[in-house]
Amino acid sequence: MEALFLIFVGGALLSHAWYLLELYPDGRTSGLFTAGLGLASLIALTFDPMVLTGLTAGGEELAKADSFTETTILKGLIILWAGYGVGVGAHGLWDFDERALGFYCALVAIVSLVAMFYYAVSLDGVYGDGVWLGLTGAALVLTTLAGIMFFYLAIPFSVLRLVSAWFLLVGSAAVIVIGLSILTTAIRVTA
Repeated sequence: MEALFLIFVGGALLSHAWYLLELYPDGRTSGLFTAGLGLASLIALTFDPMVLTGLTAGGEELAKADSFTETTILKGLIILWAGYGVGVGAHGLWDFDERALGFYCALVAIVSLVAMFYYAVSLDGVYGDGVWLGLTGAALVLTTLAGIMFFYLAIPFSVLRLVSAWFLLVGSAAVIVIGLSILTTAIRVTA
């Protein structure tokens, strides 16, 4: 679940970065890719978690409430970031107003920040350092990107176009690398 979400959302962010850098000949191309990847990230909801398994590094089972909370926060992130991808896609396809997407990014940034703090505090020492650092780092990058997009889109600072594009480009690569690390079991539950 975590790996697919991070790979698809990273791809959507990469597509949006290319749009902001004006590397697409038309906004509809970016809208199609970003909306498709945003919707594809919802597929991750149907899979079981790969690293938030409910079993600690020592093989002990976590309390049901803790395991449920961890996966619920991740599912919330998946749904919110899928909404971001669909919003960027709608803007690209039908040229909707960017400010609405910017204010939505404020909500996404706040929820991503809460997820980052929760994972930073609750996962430390439970699943191993790789899982703790991977999920906290991914949430930190997603929080930063959503915050930058809020300031660029909601409060139209035109000077932030290239800054936000490059942050999206580099941040999306980092999110994709974390997702691929989980998928290839480079990040896994360790003792």
